[in-house]
Amino acid sequence: MKTGPPPSAARSAGWLPVDPARVSAPAEERPHLSLRSRLRNRLPDRWGIGAGILSGIIALPVLAVLYSLGGASPEWAHLVETVLPGYLKNTFGLVIGVVAIALFFAVPPAWLVTMCEFPGRRFFSWALVLPLAIPTYVAAFVFSRGPEAAIPLLVWIRREWGVDAFLFAESALRHGLLTLMMAGVLFPYLYLAARAAFSQQGRAAIDAARSLGSGPTRVFFRVALPMARPALVAGAALVVMEVINDYGAVHFFGVPTLTEGIFRTWFGMGDKVAALRLAGLAMLAVAVLLILERMARGGARYTEAEASSPPLSRRRLHGRRAVFAWLTCLLPLALGFLYPAGHLTVWAGLHLASENAADFPGLDAVSRGVGVAVTTAACATLVAGLFAYAIQLRNNRARRIFARVAGLGYAMPGAVVAVGVLAVMGGLDRQALPGLPLLSGTLFAIGFAYFVRFFAIPLQLASAGLDRIGRPLEEASRLLGKGPFSTFLRIDLPLLRGPLVAAGMLLFVDLLKELPLTLILRPADFETLATSAFGFAKEARLQACAVPSLLIVIVGAAGLLLANRWFSGLPDTPPSARRHERV
Repeated sequence: MKTGPPPSAARSAGWLPVDPARVSAPAEERPHLSLRSRLRNRLPDRWGIGAGILSGIIALPVLAVLYSLGGASPEWAHLVETVLPGYLKNTFGLVIGVVAIALFFAVPPAWLVTMCEFPGRRFFSWALVLPLAIPTYVAAFVFSRGPEAAIPLLVWIRREWGVDAFLFAESALRHGLLTLMMAGVLFPYLYLAARAAFSQQGRAAIDAARSLGSGPTRVFFRVALPMARPALVAGAALVVMEVINDYGAVHFFGVPTLTEGIFRTWFGMGDKVAALRLAGLAMLAVAVLLILERMARGGARYTEAEASSPPLSRRRLHGRRAVFAWLTCLLPLALGFLYPAGHLTVWAGLHLASENAADFPGLDAVSRGVGVAVTTAACATLVAGLFAYAIQLRNNRARRIFARVAGLGYAMPGAVVAVGVLAVMGGLDRQALPGLPLLSGTLFAIGFAYFVRFFAIPLQLASAGLDRIGRPLEEASRLLGKGPFSTFLRIDLPLLRGPLVAAGMLLFVDLLKELPLTLILRPADFETLATSAFGFAKEARLQACAVPSLLIVIVGAAGLLLANRWFSGLPDTPPSARRHERV
C-alpha cells in the first residue's frame, strides 16, 4: 500500500500547518528546518522551471521592442519635430478626459445601486455592465455621424467668425465627442470596481458617520468615496490602458494618438525602428501610469465588512429622488449601450433587407477568426490554471516575479504586442532554422500574440480560484501519496471549473473584439468579425458594417452576463452583500 510522507516531512515541506511565527520568518531564518528542506525550497523544480520558461516566452515581444530602440531610423528626427508632440498631447488629453467623464458615469450609479432602493435597481445593477460588450471602434461607427449632423452649425461659425474659429470648433467637436463616446463605453470598469468597494464597506462605518450627524451626501464624499479609492484607482488604470490601446475609434475621429502613429509609421512610412520607438513610448506611458498608481495608493487597502457585520440597509427612495436615481443610472447605460446598439440593429435590418444582404465576408474567413479565438482562449485558460498552480506550490520571490512578467502583456497596447511579435517572428524566420517553418503572417503568430496580450485575464481568475479552494484537500491528497500533477488533475482542476469557464468566456469576448493587434498580424486572407466591420466602415458602408458589429455585441453581451452571474456568487463576497445583493 502506497503511503504518504511522514507528518514531520510533510510539515517541513509546507503541506501541514506549522507555527505561524515560524511561517512568517524567511526560509533562511528558520533554524528548525533541516538543511535538506531549505535547499529544496531554494532549488528549482520542474514546476518552477516551466513557469520561468513560460514567463520568458511571454516577455520576448517586450524585449524585442526594447532591443530595437537603438537601431537607425531615417524618419525619427522628422517625427519628433512634426507629429510626435501632437501624438503625446492627444493621447494624454484623451486619457484625462475619458477618466474624468467615466468617473462621473460610474461612481454615482454604483453608489445608488449599492446603498439605495428604487424602481429598476436590480435591472441597472447588471445592465450597467453591458457597455463593455461594445468595442470602442464599433461605437465610433455610430458616433462618428455626430460631426456630420453639426455641419450646418460649423458652416454658420465659419461664415460669422472666420476660418480659425471654424477649425477650432470642428476640432473641439471631434475631440469632445470621441472623449464622451469612449467614456460611455469604458465606464463599466470603474462601475464594477466602485460597486464592489461600496458593498464591501459594511454598515458599521456608514452608521457611525450617520450617528455623528452626517447626511447621505456628506457620508458619500467623506467616508465611502475615500474608502473606495484603491478600487477606483485600479478601475481607472484599466480605462487608461484601453484608451492608449485604442486604434479604430481614434482613426475614425481623426485624432492621432501613439497607437495611430505606430500604424502610420510602420505601414505608411515603412520605418520599423521609428514604429518600435513609438511603441516604446506607449510602454513608457503605461509604466508611468502604474508607478503613479502605486505611489498614489501608498498603504491604502480594501476595507471589507466582517462576517459578523450587520447587513447594509438600503435607503428607499421615493418621488423625485427615485426618478433622479433612475435617470442617473439610465444616462450612462443609454449613451454606452442602448444608443449604439439600437443604431446597429436598425442599420443591420436595413442591410439585410436590401439587395446587398449577401455582402458579407466569407464564412470560412470568419470561422477561422472565431476558431483562432476559441482555440487560444481554451489553451490560455488551461495553461493559466497550471501556471497559477505552479506559483502556489512554492510561492517564493522568483515565482512571484514570474507571475508579474506573465501578466505584463495586458498592460501593453495591442499594437505594441503586435510589433514585438513581428520582431520576434521575423528574427526566427531570418535564422532559417531546420525544421522550423516561416512564422510571420501565420495563424500561429496571431494566436501567440493573443496569448501574450490577454494571458493575465485567466491567470488572475485561476489564482483567485486557487486561493478560495485552500490547502486542506490538496494536503490530504499529498499525504495519500499523490504527486502535484495528479493532485491538480483530481482535486484542483474540477474545483476550478467555474473560474476557468468564466475566464475562458471573458477571454473569448476580448479576442473577438481585438482590432489593432489583428490588423497588424493577420495574413492576407484572414478576416475576423472585428476586421470585417472595420473594413466596411472605412469604405463608409455603415449598414454593411452593422452586421458583424452587432454579432460582436451579441456575443460580448452574452459572455458578460454569464461572467457577471458567476462573479455575483463568489464566496469571498461579504455575507452582508451576498444576502442583500443577489444579482
